[in-house]
Amino acid sequence: MEGVILFADDHIFDSQRLENKLFRKFNSDGAFSTLPINNLTILEKTVSSISTYKALILDWNFKREIDEDEEGIQMPDENPHEFLKSKKIYSLVYIYSQEEIAQEIKEELETLYPGKIFFEKKENVDEPEKEYEKIINGIKKFEDQNTHLVVPFVWSQAINQSAQIIFSELEQADPNWIKEIYNTAKNDGTEPNTEVIGVFQNLLNESIIQNQPLLKSLDESKELPEVVVADKEDSLAKLYNRIYYTKLIKNAPLMTGDIFKFNEDEFAILITPECDMNKKKDSILEFLIISKKASEAFKKKKKKDDSIFNNGVQSRHILPSFPFESDNFNLSALIDFETAFVVKTKVEFENMREGFKLNSPYIYQVRQRYLSYVGRVGVPAIPQSLRLFNLK
Repeated sequence: MEGVILFADDHIFDSQRLENKLFRKFNSDGAFSTLPINNLTILEKTVSSISTYKALILDWNFKREIDEDEEGIQMPDENPHEFLKSKKIYSLVYIYSQEEIAQEIKEELETLYPGKIFFEKKENVDEPEKEYEKIINGIKKFEDQNTHLVVPFVWSQAINQSAQIIFSELEQADPNWIKEIYNTAKNDGTEPNTEVIGVFQNLLNESIIQNQPLLKSLDESKELPEVVVADKEDSLAKLYNRIYYTKLIKNAPLMTGDIFKFNEDEFAILITPECDMNKKKDSILEFLIISKKASEAFKKKKKKDDSIFNNGVQSRHILPSFPFESDNFNLSALIDFETAFVVKTKVEFENMREGFKLNSPYIYQVRQRYLSYVGRVGVPAIPQSLRLFNLK
């Protein structure tokens, strides 16, 4: 076992306390690098800054920090309930507390972190060795039961290492690199924030695909036992829904691939290219319309024909697990290129964004296939005699 552990407890720096003795034991053992955290504010900042850590050992009760104007007032303790609800922590969350935690809170957190959150009490406060072994055994048991998490852990390390290298190289090339790319994109009429991020992401991708520990870990993952899931079909549908579509956060910029809903039947995918978005977003934008009713009728007609997802017919495109409904992953979308293209004014499309976007490369595939369809050119057929002659 190795890696970084975040140990968050308001008594972590008190040398007379069990928590401090455990912290020192973790560091002296050498298997883990342990970061001590003594309040929830620092915990939130740390989790936002560090993406790769083996486990979060977390107390449930934290003494509230008192401001000057609150002196003399008895303030209730803080707990990490809201923190855990607002963050999506991928590592093991090991709740380690003297206090009992309400059963409904435990059930809520177990739903948010299925198989990744455990609750243990501080039992042997005068026997740090025994408590240390309990925690270590809990972490080891978690690792043994979740061998599939090894690849994401290595992947996070690869991202961190590659990001540091790329930032250093860009800085050495030109310390004003962000400003240069931003201003160039802005002067060219494109959305500058998206352009700067896109440039870095492309470089990051080129670096990560060469990372040898990640490639080795991916090769080894094929030998790992498959995790049993209750409903394989539903699980795969959710997986590809996430691969194809991203849920947009509030105030996200307009992007090629954004999904709009104009009424209960009429959905649309924004196909205006990024380079034109800034110039057009206050007037008109181009869309490909998707009818939910037509998609459902097409699905019934082709129910046993899975070849439709190969998109072999030039005049149409099928998207799987389309988010017509946010919690239904069994709905596919039909884009009929003959009738799909529309131009909408700002009055028509404003505030109509549905909250999802079609990810790349799938949005580029849709645009390329549509442009190929409308750009096709018919030529006269050659005579049969010429065909036979050229086959001799």
